[in-house]
Amino acid sequence: MLVSRRGGLHAVSMQPTDALPDAAGPEPARSDPAAGREPVRIGLALGGGAVRGAAHVGVLNILDKAGLAPAVITGCSAGALVGALYAAGMSAPDISALARTLHWKRLVRPSITGRSLFETSRLGAFLDKTLDGRDFADLALPFATVACELTTARRVVLDEGRVSSAVLASSAIPGVFPPVERDGMLLVDGSLVDMVPAALARSMGADIVVAVDVSGPLPRRPPRTMVQIMVAVSTLQPGVEDRLARDADLVLTPDVDAYAFWELSRMAEFEQAGEVAAEESLPLVQALVQVAEARTAWRQRTSPAGS
Repeated sequence: MLVSRRGGLHAVSMQPTDALPDAAGPEPARSDPAAGREPVRIGLALGGGAVRGAAHVGVLNILDKAGLAPAVITGCSAGALVGALYAAGMSAPDISALARTLHWKRLVRPSITGRSLFETSRLGAFLDKTLDGRDFADLALPFATVACELTTARRVVLDEGRVSSAVLASSAIPGVFPPVERDGMLLVDGSLVDMVPAALARSMGADIVVAVDVSGPLPRRPPRTMVQIMVAVSTLQPGVEDRLARDADLVLTPDVDAYAFWELSRMAEFEQAGEVAAEESLPLVQALVQVAEARTAWRQRTSPAGS
């Protein structure tokens, strides 16, 4: 697994807009059809991180421009939002423009129910409208997200039914946003159980998996506000780096501020951080694609005829 850390690249170990466009979006990376090989399927796993998730948009923008668009995408929390929009056919620049023009205070308002600080009914309606009411089966790319079942603390994969409610569930930070009732379950933020769902991308058929971790470095100062404490608790997931080392071929860690939760004025900064991380990692992604192509070619040469 290769890790793109803040400030450089390190090889750790090598393992074998209301309406959306009708087009399928950027084409995934592909092998030479004349060689009779299937395209290499890049899987992109986008982690949770509130406004830091803007870095995911920057990563997607660079991968698209380099002809390395993902064929499979997974996401958690903020990564679920970006991943769903991209899988529905929106380009990275379109997602960026949408995020910068939203009136977030109109979509997320204080709650009077006592279940959470804010209510998300307007946000849910907006997401459903933006996604044209799509179900997962209607998306241009295979996409899935994760949430935590509140009563059992188990990880739940969401890959069927309404996309908008799945994104809300994966983003429902306990205490900040209300739990989402779906399929007879009460679901909250997926960051509690699978902050960067890299293994999920692999299980969906990705040949290589690129994970994007926007959790930020460990903060030197303790959380001060109620929201900071709640978000910090939801992202305290031991063993994340170990799991990513096992499940991903490459991990990108854009240079983001761990305490930047709702600072919407910094979205452009974080998007640029994602672009920088992706630019630095392009040679690694290209190398991984070449290795996957060579592995496929070797298997085809050595497999019995007709098998």
